[in-house]
Amino acid sequence: VSMMTDCSVHRSYFRAISIHDAFNLKVERNTAFDISGHAFYLESGVEEYNYVQYNLAAFVHPINGAQIMPSNVVGNTLQSDKILVPADHSASGFYISNAHNYVVGNAASGGWAGIQFPVLPEPADKMLRFNGVVPKDRPALLITGNSVHSSSWFAQNSGAVYEGGSLYWAEDDLESETLIYNAGRVSGERYTRYTKDENGNADFFRVYNTTVWLANIGVTGWGKRAEINGFEVSDFQNRAIFVLFTVWMNSVVINCRSSNAHHVPDPGSRSNEKLFNNGKSWSGFFTYDHLMKHILTNWAVSNCGGVARGLSPWVEGGDEDTGNSGFVTIPVNGLAPEVQLVSSGMTYDWDSLGGEEFVNESIFFAASGSDNLYSMQYQSNWEDSDGSWTNRVSATNTSTVMGPARAGYWWHLDSRPGKCEIRDGWKFPQTLCDKDDRHLGSMFTVVMPQVNQQGSAVLAMLDPNANARKTRQGSMTHFGLMGDSSVTTCTPPQTCGETTARSWDPDLTGPYNHEQYGGWYLAFDEGTPTHLSIQKIQLDDDTTMIQAMTLPPGTSSGDISIYAASRSRTYYFASATSLTEVRSNIDKYYYDDATNTLYWRVIAGYVNNDGTYDWIDRAAQGVSGFSREGLHVTATTSKNQLQINIKVNCATDVTGAFCETKPSFLVPEMGCPDGQVMVAIDKCGLPCELLQEGCSTPPPTPSPTSAAPTSVEPTTPSCLICSDEATPWMITKNFECPTAPNWLINKKCNKDDVWINNKYCEQRCQA
Repeated sequence: VSMMTDCSVHRSYFRAISIHDAFNLKVERNTAFDISGHAFYLESGVEEYNYVQYNLAAFVHPINGAQIMPSNVVGNTLQSDKILVPADHSASGFYISNAHNYVVGNAASGGWAGIQFPVLPEPADKMLRFNGVVPKDRPALLITGNSVHSSSWFAQNSGAVYEGGSLYWAEDDLESETLIYNAGRVSGERYTRYTKDENGNADFFRVYNTTVWLANIGVTGWGKRAEINGFEVSDFQNRAIFVLFTVWMNSVVINCRSSNAHHVPDPGSRSNEKLFNNGKSWSGFFTYDHLMKHILTNWAVSNCGGVARGLSPWVEGGDEDTGNSGFVTIPVNGLAPEVQLVSSGMTYDWDSLGGEEFVNESIFFAASGSDNLYSMQYQSNWEDSDGSWTNRVSATNTSTVMGPARAGYWWHLDSRPGKCEIRDGWKFPQTLCDKDDRHLGSMFTVVMPQVNQQGSAVLAMLDPNANARKTRQGSMTHFGLMGDSSVTTCTPPQTCGETTARSWDPDLTGPYNHEQYGGWYLAFDEGTPTHLSIQKIQLDDDTTMIQAMTLPPGTSSGDISIYAASRSRTYYFASATSLTEVRSNIDKYYYDDATNTLYWRVIAGYVNNDGTYDWIDRAAQGVSGFSREGLHVTATTSKNQLQINIKVNCATDVTGAFCETKPSFLVPEMGCPDGQVMVAIDKCGLPCELLQEGCSTPPPTPSPTSAAPTSVEPTTPSCLICSDEATPWMITKNFECPTAPNWLINKKCNKDDVWINNKYCEQRCQA
């Protein structure tokens, strides 16, 4: 075994130690200081089974200027006579071009990044380009015990530990002599880390026991699958962690400001560097908008409150907290999310955070980006499986579901006392509810025709300049609510009521359990779609999701066709005689011609080779989901695996995508039994369940006595006094009978048995 140990390299104009096409080499206990270009450098990407251990890299300088990266996306730089390897624009202490090595116990000080794991789709050595090795996809042998400080200040989103930056040859130029480098996130499988095991099966890029401090961002990763297990970050500026796609983040320690931080000046005067001591501009955990599967377990948080940030009113004379950052920050200018984030095992050092009130303060939960886009404003979500992230205790020992309070009743799962609360002190207020036996689901609902794998092509027909995320398409309402069809019912960042607005972004995400009651009512401002495709479905197996929309008057059953399609195979749904039949069958739909309402059921299904339709075989089709430590994020079916197509034959508008005659807006009723009312999005119960005191047992009837009867004087007959008592549901909405909206009075007065039997709002009803 060859080795290079106990050496010192300083003031080098090009690298410290370069490992070129080598295997089983030991590089241990070396020091590199004042180095131009990557210091410890795995050159070609074919180097494997090497030991890079217990080395120090410090004072590392980019060559020919540092890559300034103001966002995730930057332009390419090319190999030239001024820079032999364009990746040196982002020179780092350790440049690990192939993870199939042992990288243990190293320390990096400074550099564009401290440790970089670049993405090489093929070896960077021209002579080895076509040898079959895909460096970016090789699994790590062991990456553990490394530390970085004073790094990652040249870019908005690159971390001190950085899994990103693509170095490659032009794919269509087989004789290329010019390497291309992009320091940011490059889309496409060729430029993304898809870690695979030795058998070519999907695997995870694993990093253990890493420490970062005095950095812009602790760790950033663009790879498809990763595990960050044991990560401690202190005194960071922008974000502690920012990683994409399928990631398990376990045993994470976030110490936003240590006692040393107050003595550290801003690292520089550039846009990121000058903000280190600005308490208004940093966040602990920054989520992403869509395509994520994040499981967060066993985190510990300290020194992240208003005192650590030096802000007023926590610190007298401090800056006011006017920034858009919080301990948790949601990018509300992104695409609509799927169900993608679940957490457990959070612990807080309350003393350093200013007490338990920290989780209710404005700086705990925030939103960044433009607030005039619908998707993340109304559909972002989070499952706090044990209540530890929000410090919320559920009476039923269930998960807490978080969704934007701006979405109104969409995330208000249950109207019974104690089941939901709103953290309205947060910069981005959230509704927190008991999950109980509900599920979270997501899917595309595309008004056909479609643009490739994305949204509808119809919006461009209506307005060629429209932004899909800024343009309202329609709305969504839970069954049993009255709702509001008005196109002005809510516009982001306004708070919605019973009906939540949605844009032309095709994702539709929300809570459900429609086995007995409830459903999602979909309305489209342009009218009934002639062809609605439901695809990219993320639903738990053996659960019930019901959806409905209203069709134009005069539509008959013969005008309706619903079928599932998997690849080239189709399966047609049968017509049912009731909604109950649809709930209990995966391949039925029901058309209520009295209300022109069409009901259907959505499952994560598949049309098999023998023509049958059933729940998808997840193992066989590669959609098994992501699980760690008892938490799970359900996988999403692909467009080719399943589309549920709903077609309506009608006279169309000029686009051909909508029926010419617009339907009424009529949310289906809950269908509760007599004497019961809607108490949750999927449950009926006694009206008293909505009261704060709940349902109490009526007092026993007094026993007969043997006392002599008393005489009663005759009285003059008088008029009965009508009650003006509001229903329990009205009380939860702050409605009083004299001022209740007319639509409610017109629908319920003298028509609803519960109202009649309980004499609700009698005075108003008789007026």
